[in-house]
Amino acid sequence: MSEPLTAGSAAHLFAQRAPDEVVVICAREDGGADTLTRQQFDRWANRLAHRLLEAGVGPGDFVAVILPNCVEHLVATLAIYKAGGTPMPVSYSMPAEERDGLLALATPRCIIGDMADLDAISRADMQALESYPDMPPEAGVPNPVKALGSGGSTGKPKLIVTPGPFQFPEGEHPTAKLLRFLPSDLQYSPGPLYHNGPFFFTQVMLFHGGRILVNERFNAARMLDLIEEYRPTALNLVPTMMQRLLREPEVESRDLSSVRLLWHYAAACPDWAKRGCIELFGAETVLELWAATEATGITVIDGAEWLEHPGSVGRGVLTEFRIVDEERQVLPPGEVGEIFSRFGDGSAGYQYLGANELETVGDGFVSVGDLGYVDEEGYLYLADRRTDMIISGGANIFPAEVEAVISSHPAVQDVAVVGLKDDDLGRRVHAIVEPRDSSQPPDVEALTAMCLQELARYKVPRAIEIVDKLPRNEAGKIRRLALREARGG
Repeated sequence: MSEPLTAGSAAHLFAQRAPDEVVVICAREDGGADTLTRQQFDRWANRLAHRLLEAGVGPGDFVAVILPNCVEHLVATLAIYKAGGTPMPVSYSMPAEERDGLLALATPRCIIGDMADLDAISRADMQALESYPDMPPEAGVPNPVKALGSGGSTGKPKLIVTPGPFQFPEGEHPTAKLLRFLPSDLQYSPGPLYHNGPFFFTQVMLFHGGRILVNERFNAARMLDLIEEYRPTALNLVPTMMQRLLREPEVESRDLSSVRLLWHYAAACPDWAKRGCIELFGAETVLELWAATEATGITVIDGAEWLEHPGSVGRGVLTEFRIVDEERQVLPPGEVGEIFSRFGDGSAGYQYLGANELETVGDGFVSVGDLGYVDEEGYLYLADRRTDMIISGGANIFPAEVEAVISSHPAVQDVAVVGLKDDDLGRRVHAIVEPRDSSQPPDVEALTAMCLQELARYKVPRAIEIVDKLPRNEAGKIRRLALREARGG
């Protein structure tokens, strides 16, 4: 077995082997692209790593990366690993109040971004590092691996931290094996790098020796052009992207033959979109991954299996399941309940900052709140991703975050935010407001303006509805399911 590599030492090794090979491509919205060779990528990250070490970054320290998709985002992440730190990608479009709440949880040692209101290393600063050495620094092994932000089910921000050292022998990263990555792959990841899937997929591919293609912003027509131009072999999407891809008028005439892996995740995929992609790319190419950022369990299924078990997200990979009812009694196969899973040896694959640990039953079985069932053959099916959480375009939205903003309006008595079916996004955010005085309801445009001021745009309700009274159960809790079902489920 070869000596263990960190993300930083792996990048340096690959740069020595193929210094002039283009390893990072970022397609810009203006039609151009920014590229870095392995040597350029490694040396730039080395210089920035020395700058981070100068700022005191080391193992256990978080470094926030608040940038859009760009080559600097990938350089910054590699530099953090080279310094022994833990990257914490944050949405660059997040409102300052929400962003600052997330940063307060982590107290990052350093911030990389272009925000004028924060003391941060900007992209301009990253272009002016000539005084720093371009050779790898002496640094510890990164631990934890990453920290991803989430709004949390209470509406308060939380961080999901992945514990453990980021160090494996060459070719031995377990996730690379699971994802069937090859060192010869070019992976196209069109999603935002502050989401766990695009972030971690790109880092695993780079560690494994592959190359990366990203874009500033996802656009289905442009994605087709980029596939034909750059010939990526691996593609990772969320169902909304799949749906938009299939709706492109010329999609069936485009040359997509380079793609040997199409991974999708993050949300339930509509039957028509799944079948459409299987027809377009081939059953063996289309693979689905069910997992949580918390690493509570994993399932995998390819298109051929899915056609035999339509609707399933696959069988567990080193994962056991218990489906339980509200009293936490184990349910038989075929009955819907809350999904509790145990991954590997059952040890926690996450740490929370800003939230309590997940509920545990039995010997290490935990739940992130998904509902579903397991059939007699061990295939898992999702009934609903979560009881309250909305997954819109692959992004997780917790109603409490939106409700906290709307309920602050003086004319609002109460509010419930639900996810309604949407052909494009999977679910769209819909707010139902009970006014304090039904004769003087709050102005809907004013409520929307409040949301735009305090929330990321994808969390802003697509519609705000005024009702006389919100339905409640005997315990006084709002009957969210009834609200959803009355509006189409």
